[in-house]
Formats: sequence, structure tokens, C-alpha cells
Amino acid sequence: MENPLLLAADKLRRAWWFVARPRSLGVLGLVLDDERRILLVRQTYRDGWYLPGGGVHRKEGLDEALRRELREEVGIEPTEAPRLHGMYWNFAESKSDYVAVFVVDRWERRPAKSLEIAADAFFPPGGLPEDTSPAARRRIAELEAGGAPVVAPW
Repeated sequence: MENPLLLAADKLRRAWWFVARPRSLGVLGLVLDDERRILLVRQTYRDGWYLPGGGVHRKEGLDEALRRELREEVGIEPTEAPRLHGMYWNFAESKSDYVAVFVVDRWERRPAKSLEIAADAFFPPGGLPEDTSPAARRRIAELEAGGAPVVAPW
């Protein structure tokens, strides 16, 4: 269920990107449960399922930003250091967007209430919802394939 205020704010943000052409830095988590299912979130301001995460604040480290975003959005607190899965960039939508993706397989969960998150659920890699974002699907496929950290376009 889309929140009209957040949807309007998202449209304004995209218009600002077109004019200002900003740079952004974000973090996302490939959060795995004991069955190696992946945590996905449905946001209130756009359709589909995505990896949890968000923007890095000024003077905030990547690990710190990931922990903050996971805690705020879904109540996940890593109990071991997250592992870097890859660094990605996206130059669509008139901006320079850089994203660090981490694997989180040791964590604890507490209740969380976020205006940005409509739902969250764990899914097996072979049973993702049809409307899972293409980028999330690519990151999950890379994780399943194993190998060294990736540096690539989004």
C-alpha cells in the first residue's frame, strides 16, 4: 500500500536529482537466515521487493550506516562484522549513485517500526516474489554463485 505523502516526496526527490545531478552513497544488506533465505522489504513509496538499506550520512562509515539502516528499517542488529559483497554504481535518474552491498548472516532481531517499510519477509533464492527488483535479483544470484567481492555497474 503506497503512502501518498511518501510517493509525492519520492517524485520531488527525483525531480531534484534531474536538476542538481547529485552524488549519493548507499548501503544494502543481503541478510540471510539459518535456512539461507534472503530478507527483502516492500517500501511504502514504490512497488516491489528490495534489499534493506539506505543512504550513508555525512561522516558516517559504511558499516555504521548499514547497521543503522537495518536497525531502523527491520530491527536487524548484526552480531558479527558484515562482509562486503560488492561495490556498485548507477548513473541513471540523472545522478551518480554508489552502493556498497554487504552480507549479514549473523544477527539478532528486535521490533522495528519504519514509515518507509510496508512489509518484510525472508525468501529462498529460488522463490523470490515476481516483483523483486532486478538489481536485488542480480545481487542474490551473485551471492549464490560465490566468488570474490564484485565491483560493477548496478
